[in-house]
Amino acid sequence: MSRQLHQAYFALAAICIIWGTTYTAIKFAVRDFPPYLLVGIRQTAAGMLLLVWAVVSGRVRPAVVPPALLGAERSGAPALSAGYVWRQMLTGLCTIAGGNGFITWGMQHVSSGVAAVIGSLTPVVVVLINLSWKGAERLNALVIGGVLLGFGGLGLIFRDGWADFLHPDYRWGILACFGSCFTWSLGTVMAKRWNDPRVSPALNAGIQITAGGIGGFGMSLLFDPTHTITHTTQGWLAVSYLALVGSALAFTLYMFALNYLSATVSSLYTYINPVVAILLGWALLGERLSLWELVGMGVTIAGVWLVNRGYLRGAG
Repeated sequence: MSRQLHQAYFALAAICIIWGTTYTAIKFAVRDFPPYLLVGIRQTAAGMLLLVWAVVSGRVRPAVVPPALLGAERSGAPALSAGYVWRQMLTGLCTIAGGNGFITWGMQHVSSGVAAVIGSLTPVVVVLINLSWKGAERLNALVIGGVLLGFGGLGLIFRDGWADFLHPDYRWGILACFGSCFTWSLGTVMAKRWNDPRVSPALNAGIQITAGGIGGFGMSLLFDPTHTITHTTQGWLAVSYLALVGSALAFTLYMFALNYLSATVSSLYTYINPVVAILLGWALLGERLSLWELVGMGVTIAGVWLVNRGYLRGAG
C-alpha cells in the first residue's frame, strides 16, 4: 500500500471521529442559532479561512497571471479555470447548503440517533448514483454486499429507535435528513469526479465550503422563521468547533481522502460515526452499552472491511 493511500485512510479515520462529534455540537448550536443561518455562519467562516490560507501559502495562482510573474513556489500551483471553480461551487452547494443544511434543519425535529441512521444510508446512495452516472467508478459484489451489511449493522445498533420514523411530528425532520443524505451523496460523487488531484485539498474544500455557506445564507432568507441569535458561551463555542474542526479541518481531510479512495469507501465514515458516538457516551458519560449494540458494531465493521476488500480488489 502506497504512502498516499496510508495517509488517505488516516484522514478517513480522523473524519470518522471528528464528524462523529458534530451531531452533538449541532444540537447545542441550534438552540441559539436558526439552522440555515448557522450553516451560513459556520461554513462561510471556515471556507474563507481555507481560501486565505491557500492563497497565502501559494497553493493557487490566477489563470490570467503568467507564471514568470509569480514566485517559484506559487508558479508550481495549478491555475484554476472558471469552469473548474464553477464545478467546485456546484459541488459545495450540494454537500454544504444541501447536505449539511438539510440535516441541520432536520435535527430541530428528530433525535441525533435517527439522523445518524438516515445519514448512514450515504454509502448506499453513493453506490446507486455511481451505478447511474455514466463513466463513474466501477463496483463489484464485495463493495455492494459490504455497503448493505454495514447498513444492517446500523439497523441493529439503533433497533429501538426505528419507531421514531413513524412519529408524525418527526416527518418533516426525517424528510430533511433524507434530502441531506441524497444531496451529500451526490456532492461526494461530483467531488470524486471533478476534483483535480493536483489542486490542494484545502483549496477545493475552501471553494466548496464558501459556496455552500453562501447558499446557507440564501436558504436562511427563505426558510428560517427568525434570524434572532441567542448569544451564549455554549452556543458560540459549538459554532467555533463546527467551523474550525468540523468544517475547515475535516472537510479538507475529506477532499484529501477522495483523491486516493473511491467515493464509496470515503463515505464509510457514516457507518463509523454512530459507533464512535456510542463508545464515547459509554466511556465518558456512563451511557448504557447493550449486547445488541456490540453485535451491530461488529456487523458494521465487517461491512466496512468487506467494502475495503472489494475496493482493493477492483483497484488491483
